[in-house]
Amino acid sequence: MNAHKKVMLVDDEEGVRISWNRYLSEQGFDVTVAEDGAKAIKKLRKEPVDVVVSDLKMPTTDGIELLEWIHDSQPNTQFILLTGYGNEDVERRVRELGGFEYLNKPITPDTLAAVVTAASILDLVPEVDTVVETAPEPVLEEVEVQVAEPEVRQKSGLRRTVEIVGGLIAAPILGLLFCIFLPVIGFAALFWTVGRELKEAFKPATT
Repeated sequence: MNAHKKVMLVDDEEGVRISWNRYLSEQGFDVTVAEDGAKAIKKLRKEPVDVVVSDLKMPTTDGIELLEWIHDSQPNTQFILLTGYGNEDVERRVRELGGFEYLNKPITPDTLAAVVTAASILDLVPEVDTVVETAPEPVLEEVEVQVAEPEVRQKSGLRRTVEIVGGLIAAPILGLLFCIFLPVIGFAALFWTVGRELKEAFKPATT
């Protein structure tokens, strides 16, 4: 499932790069590493990846600056931010720039692998426009309400939940293949994504 998915790990701590590289490689990902955001951008210009997992605080170019570059230059790349120094402003910025996930350190290897897997399979789920064509009326109403809200966000929690859950409903063959062939991490990734996005969808709006 993960054999052809390319992941880049960006962290200025060598021990972190080595441990995450080893673990994700064991899960079947094709992993590359970079010491900071500037070196990551240099590598990404030569060879884009499916998912970037980045620390927040790094020399020269930090995680948010890296995400800004990805948002402008390689928008199909999914971005996961890991940090021990985060706050609501950082999380909001990640969401505004279309980041896939924002995680506070420390996290377990299984959690990281689950989130990376979830990010890497988004291209297998039909786009929300396709889902809307076949979704029941209550779901359509939910999407319309979300789109009408003035708050700007690359992908709202509810919208992405509709994409993932609705996509599986609209593509039963794909859903069946998931049930038969996905490893345990694949299931964990799906449950993680749905649970996280439902939490975001119903989180009170901040002003």
